[in-house]
Amino acid sequence: MMRSSQIITLVLLLAMVVVSPAMAYDFLERETTINVQIGLISPGPFWVEDIEFDTDMSFGIMGGLDYKLGPKISGGIVAGFNNFSGEGNSATMIEFGFLIKAWIHPEESSLLLRPGFGLSYGKLGSIGESDTSNYLIVNCTFELVILTEKNFNYLVMIGLTGGPAGGNDDNEMTYGPGFILRGGVAF
Repeated sequence: MMRSSQIITLVLLLAMVVVSPAMAYDFLERETTINVQIGLISPGPFWVEDIEFDTDMSFGIMGGLDYKLGPKISGGIVAGFNNFSGEGNSATMIEFGFLIKAWIHPEESSLLLRPGFGLSYGKLGSIGESDTSNYLIVNCTFELVILTEKNFNYLVMIGLTGGPAGGNDDNEMTYGPGFILRGGVAF
C-alpha cells in the first residue's frame, strides 16, 4: 500500500507542476482554488468499545477544492487517504467531506492565513480482528499559504483530527484526537 501512495503522490505533484502556469492570475482573487497536501498524523488513542489501543505515526495525502463564498471565506470539498497502523496492524482510511475556511490576508504580506473547520465521512479498512468501519470525522485546521508571484503557492497546515462517532455492525469505535502536520501547494 505504501508504494501505491508514493506513486499517487508523485502523480499529483507532477500534475500540479504542469497545471500551475495556466493559473497566471492572482490567487487571492480566484473564485476556486485547489490544494494538495502530504504529511503526518500523530499517534493517538483508538477505542473499540471500552478498550483503548495506541496508533502509530500515520502518513496521509489530502486534497481540496475551495470555492469563495465571500471575500474572506471559502467552503469546499476535501478527500484523502491515510494509512493508520498500530498493534502490528495497518489499514487505509478513505476520507471525504466538507471544510470551511476564513481567509486572513494582512496588508502588504505574502502570507495568507486560513483557519478552518470541517466534517467528513471516513471509512477504515479491516484492521486486526476488526472488520471495515465508518466514522464521522471532525477536523480543525490552520493553513499558512505562502503566496508567490507564479501562483504556485506553498502551504503548511497544522490541525487536530478525530473520529468522535463510528464503528461497524459488531463494535462502536472512535479515535483521536490526533495532531496533523502537512505540507503542500495551493493554486
